[in-house]
Amino acid sequence: MVSRIEPDRYADTGFAVKDTPPEVNAMIFTAMMRKTQEERLLMGFDMMATAREMVWSGIGTEGTTEEKRGRFFQRFHGVNCPWQATVDSQ
Repeated sequence: MVSRIEPDRYADTGFAVKDTPPEVNAMIFTAMMRKTQEERLLMGFDMMATAREMVWSGIGTEGTTEEKRGRFFQRFHGVNCPWQATVDSQ
């Protein structure tokens, strides 16, 4: 999933962080661009794994595996799990 940055600030650097001064943002962007494509991809995978761990840690232990997966999906993606509705209706 790829999202587009907001074009209002720092669009020339690829970042849309609004609480970072432009010179610091440019420094971060330059440092990121010095990395290889593979390094940037691996950083993305690491961030995704960390996000998944954080969501799973907040799910709790109650409920069936299907229910926990449905709660994970909803928290991680922000929408109800499409297959959860079919499980709930049975």
